[in-house]
Amino acid sequence: MIKGVTVIICTLNGSDRLTETLNHVARQSNPNKISWEVILADNGSSDNSIALTQALWNDYGQVNVPLTVVIESTPGKLYALQKAIACAKYEYLIICDDDNWLDSDYMNLAYETLECMPNVAALGGHGLPVTSGVPLPGWFKDYCSAYAVGAQARQTGFLPPRDLLWGAGLTTRKEVYQKLYAKFPSFLEEHMNKNVLSAEDTEYCMRLILKGYKLYYNSSMRYQHFIPDHKLTLDYRDNRLMAGFKEANKVLAMYYAAMRALIKTKNRPDIWLALLFISPINYLFASSASQSKRARYTLYFLLPFGKAPNSIAAKIKRFIRS
Repeated sequence: MIKGVTVIICTLNGSDRLTETLNHVARQSNPNKISWEVILADNGSSDNSIALTQALWNDYGQVNVPLTVVIESTPGKLYALQKAIACAKYEYLIICDDDNWLDSDYMNLAYETLECMPNVAALGGHGLPVTSGVPLPGWFKDYCSAYAVGAQARQTGFLPPRDLLWGAGLTTRKEVYQKLYAKFPSFLEEHMNKNVLSAEDTEYCMRLILKGYKLYYNSSMRYQHFIPDHKLTLDYRDNRLMAGFKEANKVLAMYYAAMRALIKTKNRPDIWLALLFISPINYLFASSASQSKRARYTLYFLLPFGKAPNSIAAKIKRFIRS
């Protein structure tokens, strides 16, 4: 890997969002003279996102920082992101959504953290909500994490074993990312709903945890997340955002069960035995279908043998053992 940072911006018809996002990327401070580049991963836009991005980057005068455009027509951020990662020149990756406004020291802090802490596979920062001027609705404080804003941990440091980072501003190592998907493409691909494919950040963090990697939160790394008016409605919250999470959970629930069975019981045979005893009871006497599935998945990952509940659970177990 070549030492440096690749900032990846995935977009789909983002011409109304990219100006401010690129403005903040262009203003990154670079006291350590880090080599860096920007990749715009266009996911089949029908607007002028590509031409606008190229024109803006020229206007910002970043002549020593190349901007590359890659086009991925297959719907789903996952595909655009992975194409950009394959093209990335540098060792460290910052995944900047097209509505994320990185603070000027974001890249430098991310680089320094990964350089000083080789046992960190991925890290995230603190997101602040920004609107067009409309006040945030009263319910927003209870859903802020769903919008990728707020603190991702109580303080700077390693995340607890089963806690996850969100994708906005996520920084990771290219080598690690490619390693985790080399033999096992995303299991979300089997559910081609676009909402499911938006959960690629959650799946990646779960894969990291299951393979023993560390996640880190740096509260000094800050970004603003622009939230347009239509995303602050109850209709969007319930029928798009939360419905998407519910759909994605058809796959992610199996990852959660694997984490519960393997991470929670690591070096704790007492907990392993307790789960082994409780899971069949929970399965037989569950009060809902979701509780029954959770118990069945947990039991499957606890035991070295047994029939897989479905093909994805079997693949997750093979991934863990690989």
